[in-house]
Amino acid sequence: MQSHSWYRRFIHPVFSVAWRDIRITTRYKSWFVASFIWPIIFPFSLIFLGQGLAGPDGEGVESFTALAGTSDYSSFLIVGSLVWMFVNINLWMGGLSLMTDRTRGTFDTHWTMPVSKLALVVGATLASLALNFVPMVVAIGFYAAIGWLEMTGSIVQVILAILTVVPFLLGFLLCFAALTVRFREAGILVQVLRTVFSILCGLQFPLAVLPPVLQSIGAAIPLTHFIDLVRTIVIHGGAVFDHAASVAYLLGSGIALSALGAIAFELVRRSVRSSGLVTGY
Repeated sequence: MQSHSWYRRFIHPVFSVAWRDIRITTRYKSWFVASFIWPIIFPFSLIFLGQGLAGPDGEGVESFTALAGTSDYSSFLIVGSLVWMFVNINLWMGGLSLMTDRTRGTFDTHWTMPVSKLALVVGATLASLALNFVPMVVAIGFYAAIGWLEMTGSIVQVILAILTVVPFLLGFLLCFAALTVRFREAGILVQVLRTVFSILCGLQFPLAVLPPVLQSIGAAIPLTHFIDLVRTIVIHGGAVFDHAASVAYLLGSGIALSALGAIAFELVRRSVRSSGLVTGY
């Protein structure tokens, strides 16, 4: 009986919300253009910039190799750009899903349903991950086909690497959801965080170019370990679990952040219930 109740209050709503968001998003042609064309176009400017900075005879590549540990700057930039887009889009779509509900005018209706409120966020997260995963794989295939990305590793290992960052993303999205419920706005925090990540996590340039203090901060961010893991698999090959320390750090910090996010969300839910900030309370 308890397992059946858990299924009705959490598991079933999670997949219902995910399927709802997927159907709504894929209904519009603009989504296909943005999701499949933008990941292909975005890395071009960085690659051309890298070619320009390398100099007419490629003399700058030697300095890049010393900093990044690889001379393949196009693969380095493509993987970093795609990971940044993947994380950025999921922060927007998943983290601000409740704010999107407010914009649609459906938030109060969904909030008063007799299901776990966490299911609303987790379902939106699953939808966001599913919707943005395929375009990134298509972009990787495109750059590999034109010879700009040396795909040494297995796509299966890349997928396993992506799974290791899911708890970290979910924790952030739960925190954003709590802010949205309490203050009705979390977009500013998303803007700040994505900028911080792009600077401190070595997404579009080697972490070694930063001052030592910022390098230490960047090394403590799980996303830095994730991008290094994906880059290593794509460029040098190997398996995910060849990098056990990075995987353990990603999963450990991600699970801890997810737990903290769930606690914060539950505390906010009780707060808005007692203060009547949400319709139905």
